[in-house]
Amino acid sequence: MTDVRHNPQHHAPQDAPPGPAGDPGQAWMAAFQRGDEAAFTALVAHYGARVVSFFRRAGADASAAEDLAQEAFLRVARARDRYEPTAKFTTWLHRILFRIALNDAARNRWRRSVGFAAPRELEEGPTPGAPEPLADATQAPLPALTRDEVRRQVRAAVAELPEPQRTALLLHRFEECSQEEVATTLGLSVPAVKSLLFRARENVRKRLAALLGDEVDHGM
Repeated sequence: MTDVRHNPQHHAPQDAPPGPAGDPGQAWMAAFQRGDEAAFTALVAHYGARVVSFFRRAGADASAAEDLAQEAFLRVARARDRYEPTAKFTTWLHRILFRIALNDAARNRWRRSVGFAAPRELEEGPTPGAPEPLADATQAPLPALTRDEVRRQVRAAVAELPEPQRTALLLHRFEECSQEEVATTLGLSVPAVKSLLFRARENVRKRLAALLGDEVDHGM
């Protein structure tokens, strides 16, 4: 199977083939079901970086995010014969990512990456793309935070949300899924998703209020 880890192709999406309603994922999966292994390679190349980014935003460090993305695509491959294009491919893929996020073992693998910065990180700065370590909310608010600093703090707070609040907010805010798509992914009603998103945003604001004040909204 194509390995998303250290695969230069997964950072360079392939040209999308024609598919139902312009859905390249469905077209690649249909070809993969017919035995076209190159179609699966193209699928990983197209969606690999996006999947890694999802797990990074969920709080995984770089190594764990790559491993979790590999696990996600292994599940895609194993589901080849069962796959049916009843929804957008990304909705189906997000269901797999959500189930992985719910897995206790997987969550333990990324939990270590959320928290206070290690001494080396304080000296050298955070790893590019990593969730920013949360500052101590009991300290006085920092003056003149940049927009990027606000966003990093917000994403770190999002990584600490309980499921399914975290996945709901990640899909809606960062993956730009509609509330209806989030509801389909999580197996919930649209009103339930609206409630989840409200609670998720409130939890992020409460977590960061002492540090960011009104700046929280800029990162959301």
